[in-house]
Amino acid sequence: MSVREMIITRSSPGLGKPGRYLAYLPGLALLALVGYAGKVAANYVPHMEYVLFAIAFGMAITNAIPLPRVFNVGIRTYELWLKIGIVFLGSRLAWQNVMSIGATGLCLVVVEILISILVARYLAARAGLSEKLGSLIGVGVGICGVSAIIGATGAIDAREEDASYAIATILIFGAFMVFLYPFLGHLLGLDATAFGYWAGLSVDNTAEAVATGFAFSEAAGQVATVVKMSRNALMGFVILGFALHYARQGVAKEVENKALFVWQRFPKFLLGFLAISLLVSLGFFAPAQVKVLSNLSKWFFLLTFAGVGLSLRFDRMKAGFKPFLVGLGVETAVATITLLMILLVF
Repeated sequence: MSVREMIITRSSPGLGKPGRYLAYLPGLALLALVGYAGKVAANYVPHMEYVLFAIAFGMAITNAIPLPRVFNVGIRTYELWLKIGIVFLGSRLAWQNVMSIGATGLCLVVVEILISILVARYLAARAGLSEKLGSLIGVGVGICGVSAIIGATGAIDAREEDASYAIATILIFGAFMVFLYPFLGHLLGLDATAFGYWAGLSVDNTAEAVATGFAFSEAAGQVATVVKMSRNALMGFVILGFALHYARQGVAKEVENKALFVWQRFPKFLLGFLAISLLVSLGFFAPAQVKVLSNLSKWFFLLTFAGVGLSLRFDRMKAGFKPFLVGLGVETAVATITLLMILLVF
């Protein structure tokens, strides 16, 4: 049983099974309300997805109003909805689409991920921040923003404070890029292909990366979507790598059965993610079924991101502005290096 599961169980002492399940309802209702409010708000803002609004609304509520403890148990379930959402997200990542960008595109994706992780860990160490916070920022910038951070947090046993900083950093710069990138793209005279690659490689969250591409042009949006999905497709492997890396640190002193320890730390929901992606690639699902699975992932993510916002408490962030400066350094390095690579290739 994980630490969070222990917290959930202990938060309802003395309740039988029916009562324990009922204890989740207030928090779940709040997640649905906040998430749906974000979805509605996104309809009124061009090129913006519900992700930012769901998190922003949740963050505003939890920092402005002391929420009664009755909501806590249900709110903490957002990690469960994330895992289910990521499994169904595999339906949107057929490997044929990933391979359509070719060997050159895949090489650019791998280089971008490596740059993000290495620069983030280096800058975090120079700033005196924890190694795990640097890893979370690197994973968020390198792969798919908030989803990757939340997935990696459990895999490496990072603190909630570290996750909060990493998520806030990604959201701030992601929202800024949606407006800045199209302006820079036109200023630099990039064509649709080059700009699509740039947005797909260097904008963090999937929603913002796709929106940034389409804000430039329809063709750029299509390229950005495929490139971004290619980054997302590597999420399972990167998080697994981090899980194995941190499991090996001091593992001999902690447990006798190393294989069991690694398996316990392994993010098992990623097996479902890879399995669904493979089945879609092999044509196992009909197009209508793929659409249903894709829509389910979006609804589960709606609950997830509402929970992320409701869990982002400013009073838990005690490291000051250093994480944001690290994030700025990583974003700048990734944006600059990926642009130079694209100009050389295209």
